[in-house]
Amino acid sequence: MTLAFSPEARNAKLDETLRGLVEGRSTPGIVVLILQNGRPVYSRSVGVREVGSTALIGENDMFRLASMTKAVTAVAAMILIEQGKISLDDPVSRFLPEFATLRARGPDGTEGPASRPPTIRELMTHTAGFSYNFINNPRLIDAYREARVTDGLDQPEVTTAEAMQRLASVPLGYQPGTGWEYSLATDVLGKATGASLEAFVTERIAKPLRIQGFVFNVPETIRSRFVQVTRPAQVTGPLGTGYVPVMGPEAVPFPPTKGTASLDPNRAFSPTAYNSGGAGMSGTIGDYARFLQMLLNEGELDGVRVLRAETVRQMTQNATGNMPTLRGPGWGFTLGFGIVTDPAAAKSRLPAGSYGWGGIYGTQFWIDPTNRVVGLVMTQTAIIGSGPLSNPIREAFYAAD
Repeated sequence: MTLAFSPEARNAKLDETLRGLVEGRSTPGIVVLILQNGRPVYSRSVGVREVGSTALIGENDMFRLASMTKAVTAVAAMILIEQGKISLDDPVSRFLPEFATLRARGPDGTEGPASRPPTIRELMTHTAGFSYNFINNPRLIDAYREARVTDGLDQPEVTTAEAMQRLASVPLGYQPGTGWEYSLATDVLGKATGASLEAFVTERIAKPLRIQGFVFNVPETIRSRFVQVTRPAQVTGPLGTGYVPVMGPEAVPFPPTKGTASLDPNRAFSPTAYNSGGAGMSGTIGDYARFLQMLLNEGELDGVRVLRAETVRQMTQNATGNMPTLRGPGWGFTLGFGIVTDPAAAKSRLPAGSYGWGGIYGTQFWIDPTNRVVGLVMTQTAIIGSGPLSNPIREAFYAAD
């Protein structure tokens, strides 16, 4: 789909959508930034930073990015692949020996040795066999709970080594490469990239792109810049049921899988929390927009090249065929992103080949190469923010009717 209507009509539709979500008590505040051809065409902040406050939410506020971290970790891995330090077909056990002798469960629940360790490619495409607690896979969830596997959203005291050991101790949900399940694979990928993911991201991605705010272990000095985490007052209800703050560790229902997400908003400020490559980063909307613009530009921004153009093209092709993925029909998965394969099946106005992802704390991004668009929606309303709140905003950009 190309953009054929006036910017004024489009922006009016977007304004109406944002106001409806905030005034309708679906979220206290939303920040939206949409770029076309590298220039802002829509930038709005509506609502407040925390419940009961009059302080307005704004573009300089910090957000827990949750699974939007995955795209950054994927780029980090591709930098190392370009350098020849790792290969897409390397077994993960080359870097993390604890994953050398995994076990796997079949569809009937029987358990046996894994045919082989997952590869770097399978980590990036979520075809490695891992899961998440909140995915609530009936074959795996009890084992995950018993081993106290963390989804990278809680347990700030757990070290990287301990997190990896716990994950390696539980069975895979299927033999590597034979299925798709959204998972902790990107946390494993983050560890496979080296000693400190945060240091690597800072040196090889953030500094070259003049990004100030990509951070995993947030110093107390900037805690005041963070938007408060909320969740719907009725998590399984419709939009507009109101919201309540999430102040500390809390098990929040995850309706899409009838599972539970263990959230701890204070994990972001822990100096000891491991660098979760799948969920651990925080940042501002403007900083993340610069990262996305680099990808839209096939690896380059403002004269600085982070990845080769052919690497970005390789990263942004559907890599999972017709396997069902978390976003449902019409979506595939690349080496790091969800990708629209069939807009009609996806019930989206995004053109085929558009890619992006969201985060469980209430964030979403998309990149539309057809129209040269980068879009970002930031809330901190957990669970519903990344889909039910963000999707209507994204779709409103493409329709003024």
